[in-house]
Amino acid sequence: MEQVVAQSEASRRFNTIIISSFALAAVLLAVLGIYSIIAFSVASRVQEMAIRMALGSQRSHIVRLILVSGLKLAAIGCVLGLAGAAAASSVLRSFLFHVSPFDPVVMILTAIAIFVLALAASAVPARRFR
Repeated sequence: MEQVVAQSEASRRFNTIIISSFALAAVLLAVLGIYSIIAFSVASRVQEMAIRMALGSQRSHIVRLILVSGLKLAAIGCVLGLAGAAAASSVLRSFLFHVSPFDPVVMILTAIAIFVLALAASAVPARRFR
């Protein structure tokens, strides 16, 4: 009986593994993208930040400037991601069982996770000025 149940769930399990793999790859690419953009921005603005520090700006203000730029990218990504989820809701509905594609808890937790990952990705280039 266990083998019959396992065979009947095999296609669902396979779809779940594939979708989870793509989601993990998308999150990894998003974090690497935010990191690379912030690192490039910091590298190209070193002189500006040095002038700011020479004029009396605190290191914490420079770090905050870098982190805020990363969070702005994350906010734009969250808005575009929510719009994409709304557009793909009919496709997502076929993969979800007893869950709405617009579940507010999932949407909020996803946005929080993206903001935390963006903050971590921005913190690496910001460490240069600590």
